[in-house]
Amino acid sequence: MPEETNQTGSNERLRVLRIAHASLTPALRERERALAKECADIDLEVLTTTRWREAGVDVYATADDLFQVSPARACLSNHIQLFAYDPRPVVRALRRHRPHLIDLNHEPYSIACAEILALADWLLPGVPVVMQVAQNILRQYPPPVNWLQSRALRRIAAAYACSEGAREVLHAKGFQKPISIIPFGVNTETFRPGTRRRKGATLTIGFVGRMLPGKGLGVLADALTKLASESWRLLLVGDGPERKRFERVLAERALLDRAEFAGAIPYEKVADFYRRMDIFVMPTRTTGRIREQFGRVLVEAMASGVPVVGTTCGAIPEVVGDAGLIVSENDPDALAETLRRLLADETLRERLARVGRERAEQNYSWVRVAARTQALFRQVLKAKVATDLTQRWEVAA
Repeated sequence: MPEETNQTGSNERLRVLRIAHASLTPALRERERALAKECADIDLEVLTTTRWREAGVDVYATADDLFQVSPARACLSNHIQLFAYDPRPVVRALRRHRPHLIDLNHEPYSIACAEILALADWLLPGVPVVMQVAQNILRQYPPPVNWLQSRALRRIAAAYACSEGAREVLHAKGFQKPISIIPFGVNTETFRPGTRRRKGATLTIGFVGRMLPGKGLGVLADALTKLASESWRLLLVGDGPERKRFERVLAERALLDRAEFAGAIPYEKVADFYRRMDIFVMPTRTTGRIREQFGRVLVEAMASGVPVVGTTCGAIPEVVGDAGLIVSENDPDALAETLRRLLADETLRERLARVGRERAEQNYSWVRVAARTQALFRQVLKAKVATDLTQRWEVAA
């Protein structure tokens, strides 16, 4: 790394410790791998859990060919906000790597966040921490959770949010330090358009995601019922508590034989399913617990050249932009009409597929995400160097 661009105050590479509970395999750590590949000035190490249930599938930590991966057992709970890492691997990683900066993928009210900040302050006091956040519903927490959150917001140097909604929530919590918008990304080589369907083939409407209350499966069932006279197939990837109810509704309306339920599958196999889809639908609706934070499946579908239909819920319109069609949430009539339009209009499907792919490449490729992340790291380290110099001058004076 050239000396003039080094924000650590020396010739050494910028040592970053990335802590992310779900970065268990190369396919799930595309963000980190892009950072290692694209940013030669960064010496990266990743700390993750030994095992996590991701999208309904148990995933176990594996090594990486680009950087060291330190697995730590999840303790106390299986809930993402309530678990803590076994502190021993964390301590070892902090002592061995001695990061100039910690990149923390945990919300400020989480137990894991409080643990990492405490260990960092003990072993590396003053090391800047950058936090990745996605929460886009403002909530009030009782003690001691609200105390942990307040401490975290005072301690971290900067944050990056996946959407404007997440940034607004962080501002509403009183956080006045730098916040960048750095979205979730997509591997545009893995998620790519497939071969075109033969003319006249039955088109497939696809859904990918956890089948949870709020994901709009009931709305989708009502919309598909209105399209019973049309020709289409349905492909669903994912599992969850709403699956049985959705299957039952389709059966009652004589539509179940048109549907294929792939179930929960490993992330490494998801891209193949997008290439079987002609239209992708994300019918999420806002509930007390769900307001779409980003919708990674949207950018995966767009990168795969699949026209997307989303709702007005949360960040969906922001992510899709003009590269897809947006309908009001909780409106099966509007969803049915939009799907009917896409089923009938090949030119529209081709245009949205092309524009969606372009949007994915220009805004959501991991190369773009890595560049934005590197810029934030540089900004934080530059501010720290300036602060340290000021403090030295003040002491000398």
